[in-house]
Amino acid sequence: MSPLSPPRPSPILRGAAIIVVSVYLSLVLLFLLISGRIPGAGQWFRALFRRRYRADLATIDHERGRCFIAPVPEWLTSDSDGVSRLVVLEDGRALPLGHAAHEDIRSLGCGRYSHWGPSVYFSPSDGTDPRTNGRRYSVSEQAFRKGQPLTHPHTACLDTSASNS
Repeated sequence: MSPLSPPRPSPILRGAAIIVVSVYLSLVLLFLLISGRIPGAGQWFRALFRRRYRADLATIDHERGRCFIAPVPEWLTSDSDGVSRLVVLEDGRALPLGHAAHEDIRSLGCGRYSHWGPSVYFSPSDGTDPRTNGRRYSVSEQAFRKGQPLTHPHTACLDTSASNS
């Protein structure tokens, strides 16, 4: 050590300084998340501590082709601003093809769906009209699991000849 070098702090003092700085930065991050000053992060953070959303699709309108549309709350993260965790259920069973392109829902149907903004775009599994087919349609927010695919495996449509125009 040269005579002009400042004295080195003790290892205990360095460790305490690291802990104090870490706690401070954690509190700043927590404040920014809760206050919504990091776009999108506050929504994600709040989603960790609230109940998962579940509801029946009470208002269903025909959009175009085989596609129907139903409103859902705007505060849910959709595929337009992240990755939606909503699953569309038909009589309590998940429709098979989530996160589908809207044009595929319109032209192919077969249980495809997409949560986009304040709406769910979907097609019943058999191509019938969900307003008159007697089935109950609902949505449920699911938790992501490590390694879980964002889309479901392709399954055959029960009735490919049905057409909604």
